[in-house]
Amino acid sequence: MTEAEQVPHRDDRAWPRGAGPISLVVGLAAIAFGVAVTASSARALTSALCLLAGLLIGSSLIVVGMQRWLSGKGIPAGLGITSAVVAVAAWIFFKVTGMAGGGGALFAGLLGGLFLANVWAIQAARANRRR
Repeated sequence: MTEAEQVPHRDDRAWPRGAGPISLVVGLAAIAFGVAVTASSARALTSALCLLAGLLIGSSLIVVGMQRWLSGKGIPAGLGITSAVVAVAAWIFFKVTGMAGGGGALFAGLLGGLFLANVWAIQAARANRRR
């Protein structure tokens, strides 16, 4: 037996019912909040870059971790540590810059990226169930 046959693929039963639509709504609301913060900021370019960075970081953490988890492997410890470091760094940045200085946009981007990538993960897990 090959390694792929020995490791069971996980499916969407790990999420509660309705997690996909809820993740989509929360993710879109977080992005809308980030756009509103960016639009009202005196430093709109900095806030926009923070929002984009948050989206990319949040979504990439979920996608990398979930690809491994869905294939039946564990989530690497380094990914968990990276997630914690990013969350702490975002909190510090938020405390230093405040809502209008990019901190709010960064947090909104992180949450939006995490929740929208979770929608992808649920869809990918659902495909595993069909196999």
